[in-house]
Amino acid sequence: MKQKSNRFKTRSALYIRLFAAFSAIFFCFATGSPVSAETQSNCQSVVTPNMIAPGAVGSSSEWLAAKTVVVHTPGDELFFGLAHPTAALFERPFSMDGARSEHSDFICLMAKSGVKVLRLVDILLAETVEATGAPKPGPELEGLRALAAESLRYNTGGLPAKLAAAQAAYKKDVVAKLHPKELVSIILQQPSITLQSTKGHNTGLKASYSADPVMNLYFMRDQVITTAKGLVVGHFNAPQRELETKIVKFAYKKLGISPVYEVTGKARLEGGDFLPAGDTALIGQGLRSNAEAIKQLLKADVFGTKRVAVVKDSWKNQDQMHLDTYFNIIDKNLAVIVEERIDQRDASGKIVKASDPAKKSVVDLYEMKDGKYAKTGSDIPFQKFLEDDLKMKLIPVSNADQLKYGINFVSLGTKKILAIDGVSDAYKQSLKAEGVDVTWMNFYNLTGGYGAAHCTTQVIRRE
Repeated sequence: MKQKSNRFKTRSALYIRLFAAFSAIFFCFATGSPVSAETQSNCQSVVTPNMIAPGAVGSSSEWLAAKTVVVHTPGDELFFGLAHPTAALFERPFSMDGARSEHSDFICLMAKSGVKVLRLVDILLAETVEATGAPKPGPELEGLRALAAESLRYNTGGLPAKLAAAQAAYKKDVVAKLHPKELVSIILQQPSITLQSTKGHNTGLKASYSADPVMNLYFMRDQVITTAKGLVVGHFNAPQRELETKIVKFAYKKLGISPVYEVTGKARLEGGDFLPAGDTALIGQGLRSNAEAIKQLLKADVFGTKRVAVVKDSWKNQDQMHLDTYFNIIDKNLAVIVEERIDQRDASGKIVKASDPAKKSVVDLYEMKDGKYAKTGSDIPFQKFLEDDLKMKLIPVSNADQLKYGINFVSLGTKKILAIDGVSDAYKQSLKAEGVDVTWMNFYNLTGGYGAAHCTTQVIRRE
């Protein structure tokens, strides 16, 4: 019976590998994105514990040069999300291998521009593996084991009391014997094992297995925001993503970064709603980030700016879930915004294409006075604030190009961006006319998770 079971397991594993291989081939054929030689190169930076010096974290403007970026290359934790994308907050099915390939190419593009790119898994594994590949004893390995132990759940409610009591020590022993890479897999997969007694038959136990994998973790923009003062830890609106916060807090602490604040209680804050713009910080309030979070941030003085513009979005639509999905900054005086949110005028000032009133955001403005932020403006039309106050020229982006993630680019410096290909020639020409240096990237698979370049990066240092 055991021999038959092993044959079945071997055959099942083979089928899974064949299915994965055929899936990767199909997606590469369909999207024209085979794994390139560059994908196989190691463009990311070497990670060491406490490598980030105190005061070396901060971003005061989106247009400043990106110096240090934290990312997560997606792995097998995506699998269950691909089986039901909607429940995973994904847009559509996509290829895991394709997503990894695209992400690796993305890392190399940033690195070639002088950006230090730190991968989350490398942070977790830093100083836990010897050069020989063996586990490296020490505090870093013990910390990883502790996080893995918290991520692994044994459900013992169906066991006799004595057998149930023995499982805590058993789990500790198992975790202590696993390789650091397996510990990382536990952290990303968040497995639960429900145990039942077989009343002495075979090993005496059987189990059913489930998992709560952190499928959206590769959108590293959202767990925190990086202000001029440093890192602020958020709180997700979606329950599917709550586990991510503990993991990234562990990683940033390992780098030597202490957050300046963490929102609490009913506050909801996601990083895609934050854009620094010099002496003004823009923070979105809408589908994913709420008024309670902004109230806490203002009171805690986390922004390090003279002014804070709260951009209130009453539409609250999934396709434009964050501020960075319908608006983004290229330079101090240049930005893009989805066309349905602004009035477009000719040279004489006449409106030639009106905005959708239901989709127009408004701004509450706060200014630093006597050591605290005080409201100095309410419900200012967002377009008016951008054009008249911040003196920004706005490039309108069609709804079709917005849906192709044309707005969700990441800035590497003044008028230099990495953006998502597949948008219209008209949009590309509008950027070219403004002197924007654009590298167009294939993100077909990565965007299947409902985000793009800006969403997948946490720029922890600009200068």
